[in-house]
Amino acid sequence: MRVLQILLGLAVLAYVAYCLITQKVWIRKVFGWRTRDEYPKVFLMNIALGTLIAAWLVARPLLND
Repeated sequence: MRVLQILLGLAVLAYVAYCLITQKVWIRKVFGWRTRDEYPKVFLMNIALGTLIAAWLVARPLLND
């Protein structure tokens, strides 16, 4: 279970890194990738929450020893 949580956290972190590199975010409303300029609030929210969730998923199993 711990390994799965860490792997999931790393996958979320990889998604956030991809969004930062390409400056795009997946928008379910239009079912496609859109740029940071088209959806700036969604982009920033995606980066902030994705980073927090990824950090929590990776750190929690490591700190529960």
